[in-house]
Amino acid sequence: MADVTPARIGLLIDYLDERGKYDANILPALQLVADESLERGMVERPVEFVVRAVQGLPNGTFRAVRDAFHELVEADALVIFGPWVSENGVALRRYVEDLAQVPIITMAASESMLGEWVFGLPAGSMEEEPIIMATVAALDGCRTIGLVFEDSLIGREYLRTTRGACRAAGLTITDEVAIPQVESDKRAAMFALAEGKPDAIMHVGFGLGIIGMNAVLEGIGWMPPRYTTTAFEFAATSQWWREQLAGWIGLDQYDERNQTGQAFLDRFERAHGHRPEYFFPLYCHDVARLMMTALADARPLTGPGVREALERIKMLPAATGAPGTRMRFGKFIRHGWVGSEFLVARRVLPDGSVSVLHATIEGHVSGPVVHR
Repeated sequence: MADVTPARIGLLIDYLDERGKYDANILPALQLVADESLERGMVERPVEFVVRAVQGLPNGTFRAVRDAFHELVEADALVIFGPWVSENGVALRRYVEDLAQVPIITMAASESMLGEWVFGLPAGSMEEEPIIMATVAALDGCRTIGLVFEDSLIGREYLRTTRGACRAAGLTITDEVAIPQVESDKRAAMFALAEGKPDAIMHVGFGLGIIGMNAVLEGIGWMPPRYTTTAFEFAATSQWWREQLAGWIGLDQYDERNQTGQAFLDRFERAHGHRPEYFFPLYCHDVARLMMTALADARPLTGPGVREALERIKMLPAATGAPGTRMRFGKFIRHGWVGSEFLVARRVLPDGSVSVLHATIEGHVSGPVVHR
């Protein structure tokens, strides 16, 4: 197949860590699914991933994301995975739709970016995450919540939906405190929340606002139960982040009970010699399955052909989420998850060592947690 041009997939990474890097397991996970698809005869040509990794919002600029998108289109990408951050995705939407040439699949949570050419396989959802968080907090015995939100597009969208979710779950919000979306001093915000003496704190936002909260709360002698969004998934990236999230309960996509996910990790371990037991490699499996299925079914093999093929995908088993989670799209369906437990609640142990499964929207996984 040396004379066959590879099918190109764009990877638009818009969030880099403090070293300017991205997760080293992303490309191996995507490539493993692509290689398996070729070996099974599912796709007829090799797949090549073209990467553009930039620092978009919140720490960088949107222009870098916009330019990366156009570079991937010019590189002949048939479909693009990314961007990942809602601020960038919402701003990019009009460029994708106006071009009307290449579909993108985003993991960003804002539904306002979805469109004819923009498909969502969100690592959470601003409409759904607050419902799950509020339900889990109520299951844990909370009746009042002190709400801290990042003052950003993401935080404001979460704020609106969290208010309704708390009401529906029977939770009273004692106070709403805004914090910057980037790392900042949290003392004033935590003192303001403590005055209302809520049963728990709930944070909503991208996640950088969590940095330093534990240290401030420990300093003022007040450590209530603490809940957050899929910002919790930062706990998988480093020991430092697990310390920032020690004692927190948050939403995640890794569920060790999911046998589709465990089978993929088995294959990944055989191929690469290590077993990445956290959400991102499994998420990459899922988005790669969607893209491989669309490439296989696209007639012709063009951007518009891939978009139409994505719309025909139905009920693919997912490696992420609780057992039974599946994926599908449709002509007027742009949110890819099927199942109420595509997100699960996990908690980081108080010593910051590991995260363990806690609950889903359907109830506790291993009994209620006693907070001390």
